[in-house]
Amino acid sequence: LHSSTMTMTQGSTTTREQKLKRIRTLAEYTPLRLNERERSLLAVLESTLSVSEYTDNIDISSRRNKARRILDGLLEACAISTGLAVVANRNEYKFSSGKNGASSKGLLSKITPSVFKKKKSHAGGIGDGGGGGGSKLKKKPPTSANVATESEDDGTSVSVATSVSSSFNGDLMVANGSASVNGRNHRDVDSGESSSLENSSKLINGNNNSGAGCKSRNTSSSSTYTVANIARRSPEDNAEFFQEIFEIGRRNKVLNPAKMRSTYGKLMYMLQDSQSSNVAKGLGFSMHKEMLMVASFLVDELEIEELLYDDRLVDATMYISDVDENTGLKISREVVQDLVHLKQEATNALVEEYARKASSFYGDEKVHLDRCTEEVSRSISSLADAVAVIETSVAPIRRMILFLETNFDKTKSEKEFSLTLSATSYISQARSALSSYSYTGMNRFGFGGSGDSSGPTLSHSHPTQYMFVWQSLKLWCKVQENMHKLWVCADEDLLSTQHGYQLWNTGQGLNRVQSCPRVSRVMHELLSQTKQETGAWVGLSVVHLGDRDVPNALIFIDKYTQIPRFLQPIVKFIDSIPELCSDENIAAYVSNEFGSERNLKMQVLSDYFKHGFDGSGDDGGSCIDGRLTSSWNWTSRIAKQKYYNILMMSGFQGFDGDFK
Repeated sequence: LHSSTMTMTQGSTTTREQKLKRIRTLAEYTPLRLNERERSLLAVLESTLSVSEYTDNIDISSRRNKARRILDGLLEACAISTGLAVVANRNEYKFSSGKNGASSKGLLSKITPSVFKKKKSHAGGIGDGGGGGGSKLKKKPPTSANVATESEDDGTSVSVATSVSSSFNGDLMVANGSASVNGRNHRDVDSGESSSLENSSKLINGNNNSGAGCKSRNTSSSSTYTVANIARRSPEDNAEFFQEIFEIGRRNKVLNPAKMRSTYGKLMYMLQDSQSSNVAKGLGFSMHKEMLMVASFLVDELEIEELLYDDRLVDATMYISDVDENTGLKISREVVQDLVHLKQEATNALVEEYARKASSFYGDEKVHLDRCTEEVSRSISSLADAVAVIETSVAPIRRMILFLETNFDKTKSEKEFSLTLSATSYISQARSALSSYSYTGMNRFGFGGSGDSSGPTLSHSHPTQYMFVWQSLKLWCKVQENMHKLWVCADEDLLSTQHGYQLWNTGQGLNRVQSCPRVSRVMHELLSQTKQETGAWVGLSVVHLGDRDVPNALIFIDKYTQIPRFLQPIVKFIDSIPELCSDENIAAYVSNEFGSERNLKMQVLSDYFKHGFDGSGDDGGSCIDGRLTSSWNWTSRIAKQKYYNILMMSGFQGFDGDFK
């Protein structure tokens, strides 16, 4: 039982060393969990996206210059977010020195409010963060010193990034307690700013109580700050603010795939457009910033890379479920409590040990230990969250594989529940007969069309269909296990400055078609691994990416996040049949309609394994993407099935879930 609930387990023979290695790899692609301050900024971003009509105005056919429309849409979103931030008492914001308000240093201190001030001269640099996609777990040589301190404005903590730099550009700066004004930003200096400047001055000199006991640090260069009211600055001057809130949104989506379902696409398309050279030139700043990953945070910021090699991390991040993965039965409360206790003990031991180790680089004050304790705990929790997402996504796929293997023979079929498929010919005939007409008006009558789902397009014998389904489910398992890596690759492909997009009518409206080299590479690796493990491959090996079937990485990632969403209700229903039939009336209904509980279960499973993989759907077929399309197409027809009534009795409400 313990091995079945451990992280990314593939069998009882999997060693703890292998699990720990997977966790290290996962840490490179797992974003750091949001803290309290970042969650308040996330609320600002989500509110901005919910009221913005950006994609409605951009992804359309229009005679108006597209670059102008994009620029107007981005500036409108910036204005909305600025206003909402002011309303949310975020009007005072600390900017690190740098061109156009953007800073290449101190990235981690901007994302994570920090009081770290290192004592050791060789360890004075906070890493440049990011690490979007696989930062190497190897300590980097020290760089120029960057120190972060913390302040409070209107009762809300914000971070102040201090960069040691030899040149500055045009912002209001406070250096070692004295203010200077350079260039055009003299408008920020007024009586309303004086209190903030005074507060910042105290912070720099280490005299402010809210600085959490930081000691001033001797440096050869003077440290610089920008303290400004974001409502009084131009969008270009607020570049760091916009970079941060958009990075927080992307990080939150990877951590919580079920969230931001109606706004994430808008966010990514905004950033995608802002990466265009023409738009960036007109905008005057970049809205993009690398996502902060757990591995880079532990290695570059806390300098405790050894945590990722500690065997106790396997217990501290394990996923604990109250349902047995193999049987679907509830696990006893005592067993669950024992596992929770084991996980908590491992977590506490790791936090205590590595917080002290990390704080030794910064000073002896208790506040440093408290801050390190908080950040180490947050890092471990981020990994535990990632493992939980993977396990909950993979669990229904594993159950479906188990249902297939235990209820169907791979060489011979049970007559009533055979998986044999035979493609119908009238679909192609109907299409050719209606070739000069739009299919849209005919689909409502079931005559076919571009979204046709009236019958299978594949012809498979029972053994072939069994293998086809089994291999597809195995591949889906691998995809879900590597979903965080695919998220990061999709993020990089979408925001690539080397591969632009084109607006095409793909048959499902205007879509952004863009090549996805990083996602494609990972998918082909996973496909190759699956082929080696499952033997002779059934069907096509084509992975549609950057074409009319799967226009871009956003569409790809969205399609594969649907897999657990439509498999979990099926698994839940199959597991609930015995409990449902404990009611005499329902048992009588099942007996009259299906003959027995087993027949009901077999009818549901055979229907899905047969028609959920029959090649139906707009871009269906035996290709990698077509298998998923067929399954999703099957869910749209389930209301017509004989077992739909009993399915509703089990509490089933749909496959889509919550879009908030």
